[in-house]
Amino acid sequence: MSGIVWKQKDFSLVFDEPFVYVDNQARGRSGHMSHAMAEFRENCVIDFNSNCSAVIWEGHMPHGVIEYRISRDAGDTWGEVRTLPYSVQALYDGLFTVSVEKAVAVDGRIVAFCLRNRPCGCEPWRTATWICSDDEGETWSEPKEISGYRGRIYDARVKDGKIYVLLHCNDAQVTFTGNDPEHVYRLYVSEDRGGSFREIGIVPIPVHGRGYGAMMFRPDGSLAVYAYNVHDECRMDWVISHDRGATFSGSGKCFLDKRIRNPQISLLDGTYVLQGRAGEKGFVFYNSQNGFDWSEGLMLNTDKGPCYYSNGIVLNDRTGGGKRLLVQYSEIYERCCVNVMHMWIRKKQGSE
Repeated sequence: MSGIVWKQKDFSLVFDEPFVYVDNQARGRSGHMSHAMAEFRENCVIDFNSNCSAVIWEGHMPHGVIEYRISRDAGDTWGEVRTLPYSVQALYDGLFTVSVEKAVAVDGRIVAFCLRNRPCGCEPWRTATWICSDDEGETWSEPKEISGYRGRIYDARVKDGKIYVLLHCNDAQVTFTGNDPEHVYRLYVSEDRGGSFREIGIVPIPVHGRGYGAMMFRPDGSLAVYAYNVHDECRMDWVISHDRGATFSGSGKCFLDKRIRNPQISLLDGTYVLQGRAGEKGFVFYNSQNGFDWSEGLMLNTDKGPCYYSNGIVLNDRTGGGKRLLVQYSEIYERCCVNVMHMWIRKKQGSE
């Protein structure tokens, strides 16, 4: 995969060689879910990963604890591995285990959003929680519930100091995709740096068959929200709001020729980059200039099954200048056991 250059009409996306960030194979573990990353000060990043059983469902279950590391040079190097106390206590108590799939930061405070999984499994889920750190991950607050709805937080974004959270209200008692009229997406906001959250309202995305989710504040200030459709993996639902989720004034479907699961969206130097699992197998990337009309997919891997859960964060490129996208993802090493990988993507202007 070294040196892949994905040429477009007026620019190219350059993919560096992926490398192992967490070597679960060496320690006989897995790393299902939990790829949250957040920049809490310029060039200072917290990065979460799971340390899970390699035995339960062949390593594809989040039964374990959460680890994290800190980088102070925009992701070039990483500090010591730390274990999240909340996840350790949950594992010891045996009532649920914790995943951390999204995190944000406001004015130096790190806010991590936690999925509470069934012990020795994943689904059904309990209510989602959040925790905060005001000392760069040294200590953490007690967990609080986002709301009384059981479900999974699929994305969180910061806009003008406010934190916006996308919660899919489905406990996954039957399946993680919507199968009941109550399985709606709800949008929440915190106006006090993660001190509290209030519901803005229901996102008008169809219920049945929908799961996962992503959102993005666009350069014009509008908010786009996306959802996966298990019945049509080539068409991702979208809705758009021009008043930060109070109302929604447009909707549609994105065509994705190689399908998508667990979509993750980043904005790199004016180009939207979408990544996720390409259906049953493979890791796929798309790009777009408006976030709705996507290029043909670029498959980076095609032969591996239930993996390629991922996240992305745009950081300063301290050596080359400008920005670059750090993609963290899971990749199978045997059965359903995964290592955690890192890969950098840069945008290069021009057609050559």
